[in-house]
Amino acid sequence: MILSQASAGDHVTLQTLPGHPALCQRLKAMGIKPGVRLEVIRRGRPGGILHLAHGMFEFMLRQEHARQMEVCADEAAQASSQPPA
Repeated sequence: MILSQASAGDHVTLQTLPGHPALCQRLKAMGIKPGVRLEVIRRGRPGGILHLAHGMFEFMLRQEHARQMEVCADEAAQASSQPPA
């Protein structure tokens, strides 16, 4: 799935970085690279920005860049964040 499809509260593992070279370099400098786990804290209005976290580090990402980033849903983390039935 692509990062822009993730919902608030989702935990995902990053698979690919966006194609924009300067943004790739900036993300790598912040420790954001394939294999890291991200949490979607909140989503801006449709077409807005994503508020993401990697550990204690939080950052914002435009939808246009999030659409270029492949992620895998982290099912175990999402299941543990759900209240018991």
